[in-house]
Amino acid sequence: MKQLITATSVALVILIFGCSDASNDSPAPSVSPSSLTVVPNATPEGATGEIRTLTFRVTMTEPQSQSVDVTYQTVAGTATENQDYLSTAGELTLPPGAIEGLINIDLIGDAEEEAAETFTLQISTSDNATPTETEVVGTIANDDTACDKPFSNEPNPWLVKGADPLNFAHRGGVRDFPENTLYAYAEAARAGADVLEMDVYQTKDGELIILHDLSVDRTTNGQGNVVDLTLAELREFDAAYWFVQGEGTPHDRPDADYTFRGIATGERSPPTGYSASDFRIPTLEDALALFPHKLLNLELKPDQDGVGNYEQQMAELLQRYGRSTDVIAASFVDEAANNFKAVAPCVYSSVPFAQAFGLLAIFQSTGAFPPVPEHISFQAPPDTSQIGEQIPGDAAIPLATKELVDASHDANLGVQVWTINSCEEMLRMIDLKVDGIMTDEVLLLENILATPPEERTCD
Repeated sequence: MKQLITATSVALVILIFGCSDASNDSPAPSVSPSSLTVVPNATPEGATGEIRTLTFRVTMTEPQSQSVDVTYQTVAGTATENQDYLSTAGELTLPPGAIEGLINIDLIGDAEEEAAETFTLQISTSDNATPTETEVVGTIANDDTACDKPFSNEPNPWLVKGADPLNFAHRGGVRDFPENTLYAYAEAARAGADVLEMDVYQTKDGELIILHDLSVDRTTNGQGNVVDLTLAELREFDAAYWFVQGEGTPHDRPDADYTFRGIATGERSPPTGYSASDFRIPTLEDALALFPHKLLNLELKPDQDGVGNYEQQMAELLQRYGRSTDVIAASFVDEAANNFKAVAPCVYSSVPFAQAFGLLAIFQSTGAFPPVPEHISFQAPPDTSQIGEQIPGDAAIPLATKELVDASHDANLGVQVWTINSCEEMLRMIDLKVDGIMTDEVLLLENILATPPEERTCD
């Protein structure tokens, strides 16, 4: 055990100076105290007896002219010290000019099928840094439950049963935050969003990353398709480059409107509690590690090159983090949805596109949905105008109606509607008793949901 405890301690300290061009234009160390954040994290526990590492990232908003000391101590929670993790106390020193470092805690694997377990890291700092939190949570993810049991949607935890719908932060909140960044998801969660919605593509070198478009052109300062780029190449891009508050990603605004531009590349200091990496393209594993206790909606994208077993890779990653009933796997692509369901029957999923329109055809002729035992929810826009390319005809066909919501609920399917961005439509969806509203306007929806029902208005 002494050898194991010796392995536990502070990992490397990462020095970050200015831009990535190795020039001498590094930000001058600050003389006033810096805000310091230790970021919560989750890691799979590993096999029986295996020692794995749970890493807490330490970030500061401004470099300091003197060293910053971070003293830390683990405290047991639902995880048991020296059984699930090694009890650890120590000190991390960030040298002058450094703004990031890592604290490593060793985990002890086992083979028990159990819920995720947590412990707390208590921290204090020297006077030249002010911690945003003095306690952060480490989550030991359960990776021992095989995802091979027959799926059951009874009970269905995604049905709100007459309560307010869940607030789905579409891509993290497209108009409120720079979409599909860890910063966006963290801010959406902080604002009260119930579900983080994200799209997953596979890179040239087989990594799973979070991005809505096939191309990086709309949201970043890079160019090209994800399938043609490696993860390392994608990490070089500024994922908040084109974001304008309240608008999304217009490319024709004055430079001053792009308020998050340059954080990813070190040209601008990050907001308190964040680092440059929070404004780059994240991996799916980044999100699973950072948000172990948030509901997730994961949209499967088509495997563009047909190589790499995309759906199997996603299934294995979710299993390592013990995620099944607190996520929904969704897809426009029936092939991807069906391939995923074949290898991950335990993971909750929504009805894929072609099957959904088959259900709609039955509903229009009978007024009811047939049983759909393999899925947990029905996701659709309020009408067919948002999917005009897939549905021929000039007139928009209503989809979100009281009759359809009632029929879905009778079939034990939650109804989650996208993409709802106006107050009037949000109130209409609430009146229809939908179970979830996907929105680019996370803050607007959260403000409505926080208002007593009798006082909700769009005036």
